[in-house]
Amino acid sequence: MALKFPSEAWAQALATALNANPAYAEAAKAWEGDLLLLVLPDEQDPNGAGVHLDLAHGTCRAARYVADPRGVSSEFVYEGRRADWARLVRHELDPIKAILDGTFKVRGNLAKLLRFTRAAKELVETAANVPTDL
Repeated sequence: MALKFPSEAWAQALATALNANPAYAEAAKAWEGDLLLLVLPDEQDPNGAGVHLDLAHGTCRAARYVADPRGVSSEFVYEGRRADWARLVRHELDPIKAILDGTFKVRGNLAKLLRFTRAAKELVETAANVPTDL
């Protein structure tokens, strides 16, 4: 069954998928921080919406749906338009190439992020494997 993205059910499904993914656990074993997966504001969500993840050493400690991300402070934000999120979850976009070509933007400490590109890629690929309805 496909889950609406973003939503609380999707956030919980992602947390479960991350915690069951040994490739993510290995790639992110030295990572600790939080990340907001953000859908940019549009007609459906005028303030944007997203999923906030609390990540530590290869596990997802918590995941929650954020109906209004303007009040969320996060170490990293991975943001894109709803249509591009749809392409990402259909495996039509590579998450790293999508950053490099400007389709998605990342806000945060890029030096830290560069040390964990494999973990970031595993995270986004895991997200892309959650059955999603956009």
